Amino acid sequence: MEATAGTSGREALVTGREMAPVLLWALVIAALTAWPYVWAVQSAGPDQQFQGFLWGVDDGNVYLSWIRQASEGRVLLRNQYTTVEQNPHFFNVFLLALGRVTAWTGQHPGIIFHASRLLGNVALLLMIYLLAAFVTRSVAARWGALALASLGSGFGWLAAIWASSVPPPLPPPLRPPDYAPLPPQTWQVMPEAVTFLSMLLNPLFVWSMALMCGVLVSAAIALERRSIAWAVPAGLLLLLVGNMHTYDLPVLHTTTLLFALILVLQRRIKFADALLIYAIIFIIALPAPVWGWWAANQDPSYLAKVETPTLSPPVHDYIVGYGLILLLAIPGAWYAIKRRRENPRLLLPVCWVGINALLLYAPVAFQRKMAEGLHIPLCLLAGIALALVIAPALAVHRVRPESVPGVVPAGARPKWRSRPPTQLEYALLVVLAVAVTLPSNLLFVNTCLHHVATNNRDLLRYLQPPIYLSFDEVNGIKALAAKAGPDEIVLSSSLTGNHIPARASCLVFSGHWAETLEFGRTVDYVGQLLLPGRERHVLWSAVRRINASYVFYGPLEALLAEQMMLAADLEPPEDPAAEFRRSTEQFLRPVFERGEVTVYRFDPNAQVELDFPRHEGPIPTSVADAL
Repeated sequence: MEATAGTSGREALVTGREMAPVLLWALVIAALTAWPYVWAVQSAGPDQQFQGFLWGVDDGNVYLSWIRQASEGRVLLRNQYTTVEQNPHFFNVFLLALGRVTAWTGQHPGIIFHASRLLGNVALLLMIYLLAAFVTRSVAARWGALALASLGSGFGWLAAIWASSVPPPLPPPLRPPDYAPLPPQTWQVMPEAVTFLSMLLNPLFVWSMALMCGVLVSAAIALERRSIAWAVPAGLLLLLVGNMHTYDLPVLHTTTLLFALILVLQRRIKFADALLIYAIIFIIALPAPVWGWWAANQDPSYLAKVETPTLSPPVHDYIVGYGLILLLAIPGAWYAIKRRRENPRLLLPVCWVGINALLLYAPVAFQRKMAEGLHIPLCLLAGIALALVIAPALAVHRVRPESVPGVVPAGARPKWRSRPPTQLEYALLVVLAVAVTLPSNLLFVNTCLHHVATNNRDLLRYLQPPIYLSFDEVNGIKALAAKAGPDEIVLSSSLTGNHIPARASCLVFSGHWAETLEFGRTVDYVGQLLLPGRERHVLWSAVRRINASYVFYGPLEALLAEQMMLAADLEPPEDPAAEFRRSTEQFLRPVFERGEVTVYRFDPNAQVELDFPRHEGPIPTSVADAL
């Protein structure tokens, strides 16, 4: 049962002896998240180089472009994926720190990115355990929460099985955020919604979630103790979170306010003292959202990107996406509410879950991004349910009293008695819960490895860039890095264009679904340009119109040209790259040639002769449809 002695807030949360196995656990989980990347590196073909991402290559390269910019000394980071005029004011302490480490070590940004991810995994799991230790004195509940947060997920794998039975013309009945199956049943996975997926994929998410735990623990202690000394670090941590991942601020502010209100209603703190503590936290953290708002309004292109809709899926998808963990959290929340008088700390994860659930459907464009961290309080409540509700209930057993003449008559009815569950019984219960919540994560890793093996071929039609590039492509991008200036524009397919800013300081015309403004139009513009048989003067005008300085033509551009022809029921040329060279030789000068890759420099003053189209017929307007 939850002890009341732990509610004073004066004793140490945990001992070093208790944290030692937690640290070991965190190191093991971090190593598990590294294994798929090791496999991907070792699985590269003789002419391939792994680019660092198992999933979400498009988003990953954006991070690398920012880290590279920071390593080169830039403080206000810019968007290299659009040619729209910018006034960059994007300032992110986390990315700047990774950039400085990149500069100091001389390593590729991708290596620093993943090193920070592994270190962040350890920090996050330690902070989750500390949060659990703050909320409950039950060591069993703490470990249950940690195990579920480390490895648990939802019922997305069951939804995928169900979707595979639906006729192809119909959409899947459910699209939970914890698992993205292979096409044609695929849907958008949300790594920020599941702790393991965040640890597998993104250091920004794991460090932000670790800081979220730190903010809530320090703010809650400040309120309990009426301590300015604790309010200051809470405000500083919140300031850091607000700069790193501003979308977390609504959840943290409202959760803190609700917990403060509960303490006021329980008369554990006066309203004026609670208001003072929160005011200190608020004022210290205020510069982060103020800067974010001001920076967005200084740069219309950045504001347009921020306003790209990332809406939450329907409620039933979230329910399925959290699965058994959500079901276990319900009795955990019931226990916390029932014991609120003797230990109000139990209500902290309840406040977090309740507030977060409402904010997921707030009238803002970034609803989905506020799912970050929600998995943590759900796992905490589930751990409480396993240790303090379910395990004791399972330990109840019937005892038939022995007959004692004159005292207990023969045939007396048996009585129910309880005993504390043994450590083995509780361990088996946690293992069972983890086993039920693990499949989506296992299948997600397996799906990622499938995409690695096929180099994202199944996802080309969704314009997801390849996981591997050939050494010729890498060297072509390096040539651009050496030749192209920061304000020069490179024209390529979006599949190649997504990789270029990770290594080069130039701008790309098309490369990312959100960073590239009017992405669909840019993709189709490039597709029309690469279509074999276009008139020479049309090609010249198309390159000149967007003010491109370079054109990158490699195997992905040739594939796009071929697929566009096939989509138009036209016979593609035997060598699309040679066809493109012949059509553009009067105004595109090769500056790099190796294998299937040519990097051209555009000559806007070239004299271009008129010619005539080599084919007639319909031309596809959607590159995605062609692929």
